[in-house]
Amino acid sequence: MNLERFKEKLVKFMSGRYGIDQLYYALLLLTMVLMLVNLKVDSLILMLLSNGVILLLILRSFSRNISRRAWENKKFLKIWYPIKRKARMLFRRIKEIKVHRYRKCPNCKKTLQLPVKRGKNTVKCPRCQEKFEVRVIL
Repeated sequence: MNLERFKEKLVKFMSGRYGIDQLYYALLLLTMVLMLVNLKVDSLILMLLSNGVILLLILRSFSRNISRRAWENKKFLKIWYPIKRKARMLFRRIKEIKVHRYRKCPNCKKTLQLPVKRGKNTVKCPRCQEKFEVRVIL
């Protein structure tokens, strides 16, 4: 009974407030990294910086200026998604190194996924139909 009343009060308090988004999680991760580094370094500056980020997290999540917080998150995602895409591609390349090689077409710059054929091979780009030579050593 007490827990239900607390839940209702919390829902009522958070209505009209921004809450949690992807930028919140990124800042939370940054805070944890700063705190872990500070355990080894023991720096006042790192401690103040991590506490400042925590304060920013609290202020953002309880903010009533929803349009501004959504705009901040949108700007963050505009920067984050290309980084995430490149990291995924890098891990995919490492994972598939025994079966595929990735090469860029010199004409249209599209990244092609090629089967591993050792030696010198001629490849035709599916996008621009350009033929070019590819060398696979390993």
